[in-house]
Amino acid sequence: MNTRPFRLCLALAGCLIARTGQAQYTTDWISLFDGLSGYHSAEDLVLLPNGELITSGLFKPANTAEFYVAAFDGSGAPLWTTGLPDSIGRAWKIFELNDGSVLALGDYENQTGTNDVLVQRYTAGGVQTGEIVLNSAGTNTGDDFGDATMDAEGQVYLTGRFTSGGQTRPGLAKLTPAGDLAWWVTHPLPSNWNGFGLGLAVEAIGDSVVVMWTRNGSSYSAAVGYSAAGAHLWTTDLQVSTTDNNNAMTTDGLGHVLVGGGRNQQFNVTKLTADGAVLWSTDFGFPGLSSVNGRVRHLRCDATGDVYAIGEGPFQASIPGPYLLAAKLSSAGTVLWTDTLTGGNISYCLNMDHALLHEDRWLITSAYSGSYLYAYDTTGTRLYRQPWNVPGAQNSKVNAMVMGNDGSLYLAGRAQLTGQAGDGFVAKLTPLATALAEADAPRGLLHPVPATDRLFVPSGLQAGALVTVMDLNGRTLLTTQHRNGIDVAGLAAGSYILQAGGLRWRFVKE
Repeated sequence: MNTRPFRLCLALAGCLIARTGQAQYTTDWISLFDGLSGYHSAEDLVLLPNGELITSGLFKPANTAEFYVAAFDGSGAPLWTTGLPDSIGRAWKIFELNDGSVLALGDYENQTGTNDVLVQRYTAGGVQTGEIVLNSAGTNTGDDFGDATMDAEGQVYLTGRFTSGGQTRPGLAKLTPAGDLAWWVTHPLPSNWNGFGLGLAVEAIGDSVVVMWTRNGSSYSAAVGYSAAGAHLWTTDLQVSTTDNNNAMTTDGLGHVLVGGGRNQQFNVTKLTADGAVLWSTDFGFPGLSSVNGRVRHLRCDATGDVYAIGEGPFQASIPGPYLLAAKLSSAGTVLWTDTLTGGNISYCLNMDHALLHEDRWLITSAYSGSYLYAYDTTGTRLYRQPWNVPGAQNSKVNAMVMGNDGSLYLAGRAQLTGQAGDGFVAKLTPLATALAEADAPRGLLHPVPATDRLFVPSGLQAGALVTVMDLNGRTLLTTQHRNGIDVAGLAAGSYILQAGGLRWRFVKE
């Protein structure tokens, strides 16, 4: 399968923002999946330390949708593709493991009428080195992947729905940092769920509690806690209706999980502790707009536990059309501010991770009648609203966003051409002005990688310079001064970002 990269340099009027690091973007390149008919979609992506991108998704050349993984170099040129040709499948989460290999997760039909959850492991060069198939006993069982998350140690937890014995149950599995299956359990359904339950999303609280978010056939949901060994700890019913969206759940890194949906004909965010207790549940909307059937579809938290939510609102004749509601809530559940965006109708996609909270910026993409990139600061000030689209497409729906060390923004999604027809794409957008490091920053001089007790930064960094260590979600974990290296002994094993002297590096702690 071939891909078609092409380079765009879009001159955008009024693009410069006075505040350093708050610039708009210009499109550097876009690479499309091969084929412009049917349904193709890039669902998730990882950015490797060498600048290469690997994306997971699905490719539909004819009547079957294939579990599809593709890699691109730093200029957008295709490197390799792999997956399950001529199968019925989809891949829509991908992670880089601690050793530099990648793990693609999704599901497929095994040609016997049975759907299975599928995990495949590849080297950075595209060579498959492992496979895990989760298949309920019997045929026509319909097992489907729902979501996955990686903890600080590199362990991956996945959830989905697993059908066996006439019941569809939410399930949970744990994969080791080497990509091997540690355990797999399904959750017994409450009697009032009538034999039907879905696993929608999963988050890890530290290294001890894993929380699975589930729903029944009436869209009402429950949070289910498990130990890291797979033992059921608690179940908490939530009177929150939801869509099947894996990004309406997050953790604040402070011992809590948050879920989003709709309640009382408004948008809702609910916060739970690690033992399943509800701390608060907040309903909200935008003044003057109806929010019937409105749902929170995306949640993230900053380092202080404040919550950033995006909800999709119903059609409004006054706009006209649906809208996206952006809202910030305090860690105590108080609504701090809201704003509306042009957008909604984000359909025909799976991952829908269409927002990125990065330090003092909140970037949001939308697609309805055109595609836009919004930026807000943490006070609710809209910094810009920038049109962005794959040329020739009606809408470009973004499923995943990653920011590079140089401030570049990488997108993966689907360019909608006509109706459902479209093409999966990956793109690189570069800021017109930024305070971040240049693309060729000498991050390779960081050593040793992986680190154990101490990490040493390039010799050009002055003694006493402020150094910050963040997790891959941008949460600050450690701030210290550079004095003969950085003490990282207290960090859990996993992948981190180190920022110092205006530069950033990625490193792995053993």
